[in-house]
Amino acid sequence: MTTKSSTTSPSPKQSEGLKKWEDFFYKTKDQLNLSNTTKGSLKIIDLVKYPVITEKTYLNLYKNRQYTFDVDKRLTKTQIKKLFENLFDVNVTAVNTHIPPRHKIRVGLTGGYRPMYKRAIITLKEGQSITF
Repeated sequence: MTTKSSTTSPSPKQSEGLKKWEDFFYKTKDQLNLSNTTKGSLKIIDLVKYPVITEKTYLNLYKNRQYTFDVDKRLTKTQIKKLFENLFDVNVTAVNTHIPPRHKIRVGLTGGYRPMYKRAIITLKEGQSITF
C-alpha cells in the first residue's frame, strides 16, 4: 500500500509563474514603471484598486493613522507592506487584512457577484501621511 505525501512540489509551470510574479513584485522603486499602463500588462500600481472612504475609515485615519485600501486578492501582508512603502515613501508599522463577503448583483434577469478583493488597513509611522 502506497501513501501520498502531504506536501507536493509545484509543477514547473506553476513555479515559473510564481517566479515571474516575485520578479515583478520585488523591483526597486527606480525599476517600477508607474505611468502609461497598457492593456494586458500588469503594473505595480494596478495592485491597489482604490482607497475606501467611509465614516469609519475617516475615524481610523484621524485617530490611529490607519488608511484603508482595496488591493488585489493575491497579495500577502508583507507584499502589501512593501508595495505601500515603495509607492508612497512611507514607513508602514502594521498591515491588517480581510476579505469581505461578495455582494450579489442583478442586471435584468441575469444574476451574478461583484469581483473579489482584499481590504487592507495600513497603519503608518507617527508623523507620516499618504496623499491620494
